[in-house]
Amino acid sequence: MSHTRSRIRWLATAAAILSLAACSDKEPSNGGLPTNAGAGLYPQISVSGSRSAVKADLALRQIPGGMRFNSYQGEVVFDPAVLTLKDVTLPEGVDGAANQVSPGHIRFAGTALDGTVGAPLLSMSFSASADVRREAFSVHFEEVTDGEFTDVTGQVQSGYLIFQR
Repeated sequence: MSHTRSRIRWLATAAAILSLAACSDKEPSNGGLPTNAGAGLYPQISVSGSRSAVKADLALRQIPGGMRFNSYQGEVVFDPAVLTLKDVTLPEGVDGAANQVSPGHIRFAGTALDGTVGAPLLSMSFSASADVRREAFSVHFEEVTDGEFTDVTGQVQSGYLIFQR
């Protein structure tokens, strides 16, 4: 009889653990994209490193993939109370400029005549006074053109930012 009770307790404990695991707030397996992600371009910031040397790369995730970008411009806004910009660069093969125009505001514009797939479009390095979270960044693209210099800015999913740590 006690063997049956302990087995029932074990099964109840296992069921409780499984139900907790199913309700966890883990990152979805779709790489941070919204679960209902349709065709479009999704701004993505990938952050790595420690507080003294934080690296953040800006890219555009594509659904479906394969688009080459010839030009892009916009702004990254970051929390200057948490992050201090050390450096910002465009990738090799992209002509343009990227610089901090005021505390917490980086303007960027780049052109790649041969096109770039878009990872990364911009690389930033910071020092941080606290843990870097999604709320520390926002991104606004004002222009994005494809390999034929066709304006595809309307495909950028504004108001959404994929944040990967």
